[in-house]
Amino acid sequence: MRVSDADRDQGVALLQTAFAEGRLTHAELDQRIGEALTARSGDDLARALRGLPVAKAHATAERTMPNGADRMWALVAHWSGYFSLFVIPALIAFTKGTSSRFVRDQAMESVNFQLTFLGATVALGMAAGLTFGLLGVLFPVVVVGWMVLVCLGGLSAVAGNRWRYPWNVRLFR
Repeated sequence: MRVSDADRDQGVALLQTAFAEGRLTHAELDQRIGEALTARSGDDLARALRGLPVAKAHATAERTMPNGADRMWALVAHWSGYFSLFVIPALIAFTKGTSSRFVRDQAMESVNFQLTFLGATVALGMAAGLTFGLLGVLFPVVVVGWMVLVCLGGLSAVAGNRWRYPWNVRLFR
């Protein structure tokens, strides 16, 4: 039986939810979405969804609101990236992160984003050099994006949310 676009969209939504919950890696998500979008039959779509890791039953118990001190340390971990890039967030992860899973999670998210930003800036600088400065016009866009996302990360963390930066290469967990 042929699969409709609505069926494919529903399958993709399931895959995206699994990715957001950490049950799929980015590579697995890409592969499975590709399979789901090209599925012609119900069997093809089922194959893309087969073996999907099940959500943890105790996940709701882990999502308790962090206390005020933990939220403040998470805020500092995000916002300290403005003047230290990844150094202070890493120190926070290895000191305060030992006593709070929330602080460690947010500090490592900040470390990874700061390293991603640093790598993107270096790559853009090299590309600008190769294009005789033509791509240099993208520097303000990258810097403003970095500033806005770091600000949002800190505000989200102080509200008790587990912030995830978009376009983040998660080298460390």
